Amino acid sequence: MRNMSALFCKILPPRLPSGWFLACCLVLATGAPRVSATTVIPPTFDQLVSRSDYIVRATVKSVTAEWRTDGANKHIISKVELEVSEVIAGTPPQPLVLEMLGGKIGTQEMRVEGAPKFQVGDEDILFVHGNGQQITPLVAMMHGRYPVMHDPSTGRAYMAREGRAPLYDEQEVALPMGAASSVKAKQPAAQPLSPEDFVARIKNSRLNSAKTVNEN
Repeated sequence: MRNMSALFCKILPPRLPSGWFLACCLVLATGAPRVSATTVIPPTFDQLVSRSDYIVRATVKSVTAEWRTDGANKHIISKVELEVSEVIAGTPPQPLVLEMLGGKIGTQEMRVEGAPKFQVGDEDILFVHGNGQQITPLVAMMHGRYPVMHDPSTGRAYMAREGRAPLYDEQEVALPMGAASSVKAKQPAAQPLSPEDFVARIKNSRLNSAKTVNEN
């Protein structure tokens, strides 16, 4: 592979035609510079649920990177092995290992700007779609990951968005990353959704969607 300070590809397709190589805001370097974040249109909550192949609550067991070859192209992928504590919807494979473009091997790093970065011990609710077939195997990239956080003063578990901002209402998944919560603005004493509340609303959305299909 020729040495490059940065490599940019043109588009982020919903599905890669022959492997992983086409990407948006992709950087490969030995000390890669940062570029502007990937722009992804946030889905509505119902879209997030319906587009998922499966939805799980899981903890990251390991993250490993390896080289892959696609014709004349060589690139890095990361494998994120998950320990699933709850299957919320669908039927995930066992064991569940997410594959995504990007990672670091030695001094060479490939990054997809805006893609979630996983670390061992992270606990998340994940909306998985196209595992092994997309740049990031989550619905709408960063919008498909919801970390389970804990209040340091009370120990209460609560849901957050990819940027670690608390999630107060499931409909707020449709907000751009970094947007302020309207719920918190109107109700200063509001508490973020608990994992149990979030899971219940996911299941309710799936149930309503199934009823609509049956009625039609």
